[in-house]
Amino acid sequence: MQAKKPVHRKTDRPTRVRKPKLEAPPAKQATLETDAPKENTQFAVSKSVYAVGKRKTAVAQILITSGDGAININNVPFETYFSTQELQSIARQPLAALGLANSLNIKAKIHSGGIHAQSEAFRHAVSRAITSINPESRRTLKKLGFLTRDPRVKERKKPGLKRARRAPQFSKR
Repeated sequence: MQAKKPVHRKTDRPTRVRKPKLEAPPAKQATLETDAPKENTQFAVSKSVYAVGKRKTAVAQILITSGDGAININNVPFETYFSTQELQSIARQPLAALGLANSLNIKAKIHSGGIHAQSEAFRHAVSRAITSINPESRRTLKKLGFLTRDPRVKERKKPGLKRARRAPQFSKR
């Protein structure tokens, strides 16, 4: 006996059974506890290094010097500016991946965008700065995806539409 095919509720025609979409494996993300290598104490910055990172409309400008791991963003402590643990871990990912969390001082100026995009812009800027200091770290940061500028931005509104693609409601009468 064959199993019945699903039938459309209005037309009584057989409906197409959709195959489930295959999901891509999640990108490998460095975390503070698990994937972080041992502390890199030989990493020293001879002079300050400037870098810019972007995500959507958020722009992060940072200045890295060698020090004890202090991070200030817009003259506010790091933990105060990025208040949630998720945002803090996103921003610290390149430092954790290379074991530099306590060897660099970072002073940042971040503007525009939302707080999540700002944390990702900060991550992008830190990755760029570390790569300019130590080119050997490029392979690790590139593999984790921290050096790639995420090009996704909000689509512009088109004339005659309410939003980028949302058309006004059609009225038959």
